[in-house]
This record gives sequence, C-alpha cells and structure tokens, in this order.
Amino acid sequence: MATEIEELLKKTIGLDSSSIGSVTVERSINRRMVQCGISEKHVYVALLKSSSLELQALIDEVTVPETWFFRGVEPFRLLAEYASMEWLKSNYGQVFRVLSVPCSSGEEPYSIAMVLMDVGFNKNQFHIDAVDISAKVIARAGQGFYGRNSFRGDEGDAVSRYFNVIEGGYRINDPVRESVQFRHGNLLDESFMTNEYAYDAIFCRNLLIYFDRPTQAKALMKLHGLMSEQGMLFVGHAESGCIDHDFFSLVRRTGTFCYRKVEKLKNKETIKTIYSNNMVGNNMDDGCIYKSDSSLFFRPNSISLQAAMPKVVNISKVEVVSDKKTIEDKDSEKLLKIAALLADQGNLTEAARLCDQHLANDPYSGAAYYLLGVVREAQGDSGSARELFHKTLYLDPKHYQALIHLAGHAERQGDLAAATIYRTRARRLSESE
Repeated sequence: MATEIEELLKKTIGLDSSSIGSVTVERSINRRMVQCGISEKHVYVALLKSSSLELQALIDEVTVPETWFFRGVEPFRLLAEYASMEWLKSNYGQVFRVLSVPCSSGEEPYSIAMVLMDVGFNKNQFHIDAVDISAKVIARAGQGFYGRNSFRGDEGDAVSRYFNVIEGGYRINDPVRESVQFRHGNLLDESFMTNEYAYDAIFCRNLLIYFDRPTQAKALMKLHGLMSEQGMLFVGHAESGCIDHDFFSLVRRTGTFCYRKVEKLKNKETIKTIYSNNMVGNNMDDGCIYKSDSSLFFRPNSISLQAAMPKVVNISKVEVVSDKKTIEDKDSEKLLKIAALLADQGNLTEAARLCDQHLANDPYSGAAYYLLGVVREAQGDSGSARELFHKTLYLDPKHYQALIHLAGHAERQGDLAAATIYRTRARRLSESE
C-alpha cells in the first residue's frame, strides 16, 4: 500500500521517494492516518484517491520549505540593476512583472519586492506573482510572519526598514506584503498562468533539479513562454546544465545563475515539436526540500554527481562551513555535498575551496570537477570552466551535464561542429537511459 501511495505522490508532484527514503514517506503517511482517525492503510489509500483535500494535506506533510530572506544575495542585486538601469529606460510607465515559482513560504518574493523598492520602484510600478504547489506554505506566506530562522542571508538593514517586531518574531510591513500575490498552482499544468501578461523576470531556483530531463525541457519551455522578450530567468547552480542555449543565453555575473530569453528563436513549428516531444504528463514537484527529521536532502541532476554525493547533510554543518571553520574530520564525500549547497547560496569562493579539498582526497572525482566547473563559470572564468568540464568527461564520458555545458561553450565560440557533436552525444545518452 505504501508503494501505491508513493506512486500517487510521484504522479502528483513528481516526488521520487528514493530521494528521501521510503521510511520518511511512511512516517508522513502514518501521521496523516492518525490525524484522520484511520488505522487501515487500504482505507487511507481510498481516501487519498477520493479526496483532493487529503491528498494536499499529505503533500504538505511530506514537503517542507528550506529558504530564507535574500538567499544567495547576488541574484537579487542583479535583478535590481536590471530593473532600474536597463528595463526602466525602455519601459517607462509600464509595470515590471516578476514570477517566483516555487515561492515556498514567501521569503523569496518578499525579498524581490524589497530590492525593487530599494531602487525606487513604488508598489504600483511592479507586480509579483508567487506560486507554490503547497497550499500550506502559501497560507503561511500570505500572513507575512517570520521567525529568526528566516533571516540567515545578507539582509542588511532590511529588517529595520521593512519589518515590524512583534511577539515571537517579525511581520513584514503592509506595502511589501500587498505587493506580492500568492497563488496555489502547478508549473506543469497546461493552464498555468496562461491569462497573465509576460514576466520580465522569473525566479525558478532549485525546482528543475527534481525533474527528469524530459520534464526539465517541458518546464523550461513553459517558463520561456511566460517571459517577455529579453526577460531574465534565475535558476539554481545545479540547474545550469539543463538550460537549452537555443532559447536562453547566459548572463555572466559572479554569484548568480541567470539566463536571458533568446530573442530570435527557432520557428514556431520547431518549438511546438520540441514541446510536444517532451510532454510527460503531470509530473510535478513543488521545488521544496523534503524533510526527514532535521536533515536536508538534495538530488543533483547528473547521475554521476548523485552517485558521488551522500544524500544527507545536516543544515547545521552547512552553517559551520559558511563560517569557514575546519571540517577536515568530516567525510570527504560530504565536502562535495556541502560545496553544492554553498554554491547554491552564492558562496562560490568557499564552494570552490571545498571542491579543491575534495579533489585533494579524490583526484578522480568527475562530480567534483563538474561542480567546480559550474562554480568557475559562475565566477566568469570560462576557460577554467571548459577545462574542468573536459576533465569531467575524461573521467565520466557519460556525464550529460558536462556535455551540455561544453556544447554551450562551443556555440559561444562559434564552433558549431563541436557543439553539434556534444549535443548529439548528450541526446544519445538521454535516449539510452
């Protein structure tokens, strides 16, 4: 019966139970059964199939957001510069539109609102839609109440300017709260945000990593269709390898993984064909971190990267590394896991240091070379990044992400023949899996 429920969760939100462990899913099921006063598993399965409310309650039980204000601050700084220094010049009098998906408990979209206000936008000059598949976190986000754990980034004096101190925590002020419209939704639904105007910026960080490649392609085509010309797409560090350079071009900025919508696209029939070939059903993940007690789970895209990294890292260990305390007594493989999390937070220097430390212990780690290549690319060092991706392929000739990165490098250098070879290898690899 538990397997049947796991399949239902996979179909509904794309959750691969192996990424968090069947035991964790089982605990969530048992908690919901107690809440419903049900003791027989088959009775609960029947309830899940007949009640969308109970299915949503189980989704809320299994998923838990892991986010904070100004997480990885550089994307917010880049957004502010783009909106105030470029977009405003050619769109005076228009409304700057931003989408945050998944928005989790609201820290990201509220951070976006605050940085836009900081560069002179009033609440009538921008519009933010914030969407998540978890009804529970959407309800919390709308309240705008946060505890100390939501302030782990580089928020500067934003707390004193945009929050009111109340008993037990902080409440975001009304102008910021009213500038964000929260919605419950699924990115992969055909009707997702179809009646909205195009977005000038989309934050979709750490959602694509939970999808298989066809679903990634479908999600990216959906996002592409939602963006305005020259719109900006912000993704997580581990997601850069799945970005199709036919539709998005990299914005070179240290500490952020941002792409612009390519203006001159393939013809509409080609786009339609690509989109149709990648339709895989309603396989959606909410982009949250999945919970197992107090641990944090992260599932990389690359098979080789996943094999090289342990599945669990305690959040407190990441904070220790951020403070640059020594972790030489920790398992070498966990260094790579922590490095990935630090890179996602925008701490590229420390992430690179941990990759180097991992390679000192394991000089044949393709996963470490790949992650270090992603970091170097984000730091603007394309030459080093390309060399590192070549080393990744030498050690792991079937590394899909490294092939995609190298194809992008070749295209930017005008070497279309090499780019075709890399993309052909990647396509064959994808088709063989």
